[in-house]
Amino acid sequence: MTAPPRIAVILHAPDPIYQAGVVSLLRPRPEITLADTAGPAVDTQVALIVTDTVKEPTLRLLREIKHTSTARSVLIVADIDETTLINAAECGLAGLLRRADATPDRLVQAITTADRGDGYLPDDLSHSVLEAFSRLRARLPSPVEQRLTELSDREVDVLRCLAEGLDTAETAQKVGYAERTVKDVIHGLQTRLQLKNRAHLIAFAYQHGYL
Repeated sequence: MTAPPRIAVILHAPDPIYQAGVVSLLRPRPEITLADTAGPAVDTQVALIVTDTVKEPTLRLLREIKHTSTARSVLIVADIDETTLINAAECGLAGLLRRADATPDRLVQAITTADRGDGYLPDDLSHSVLEAFSRLRARLPSPVEQRLTELSDREVDVLRCLAEGLDTAETAQKVGYAERTVKDVIHGLQTRLQLKNRAHLIAFAYQHGYL
């Protein structure tokens, strides 16, 4: 039986101690190939960023990764509040893990979840972030208002699952659609409404009464 391909990960950790710690956790894992050992030709699939707090340099790095590569960004941080998390999501963040919770298994789970196109967020943050969306509706870009159209039942079903924190596979199972269909619905909504990511989709749904 052929083993699944490894996920190529590039690590951004300004602190050498953090760098060494994460490398020691991930190097033995058969699911992961670290970019520093994979050679210059490797196409990284996930960018792992380790920092204490999320300030402008981290947001700038997230934007750079989003606009210059196909890698999905996962953040390991000491602590973060809801507003900063939303700012990071707008910059392309795909997953987040608190540093205190960053065991090898959880690190790999966050990386593999991001690699397959789903978001990864600690359970305790999911509810508070949804509440924050309702307080930050003004963040939605004006083109959304201009292109507002009625959503189909299928689109609303998918949005409700995303708001519950379900990933693509879990959403497909709950609503009875193929996983490919769920991905197409999400992509179609983002394109039609000119929304940046799933975080904006949920904010849109809250603002317009779909959730």
